[in-house]
Amino acid sequence: MSSRGAKVKNGHVTTQEYHMKDGKMVFDAKVLVGATKQQHGLPDYAHSPNSKYIKENPDGSFREMRVYDEFGFPIIEIGYHPEQRLTNNRHEYILHYHIFDSDLNRSLGGKLWDAENIHIYDFYRHYLKEYGL
Repeated sequence: MSSRGAKVKNGHVTTQEYHMKDGKMVFDAKVLVGATKQQHGLPDYAHSPNSKYIKENPDGSFREMRVYDEFGFPIIEIGYHPEQRLTNNRHEYILHYHIFDSDLNRSLGGKLWDAENIHIYDFYRHYLKEYGL
């Protein structure tokens, strides 16, 4: 499935941090949940090229989605959670995105909605609409 970077001798990567949620998929994106009740993040790398993974909140609502390139590296993350740098409020939920550079550093892209970054929102709209966003 994916990894957080732990490599074994045969080159494959493994993790016990998360698993697929009861085989749930949203279109071609696998929905992952933590293996324990402790918080987990989405994989840093994906084994499958051009993968998409979604992380839900405990109540089943959308938390974030990460998209990976043909080499398994993350390229964009769509989030719906507080982002104080965008709202000046650490409790206000906002649909936004982050992008990754070639060194896998994540940077804030901006808000996603009808009036801002609509081209990115439109590209991922069908996933987001499944969660009412």
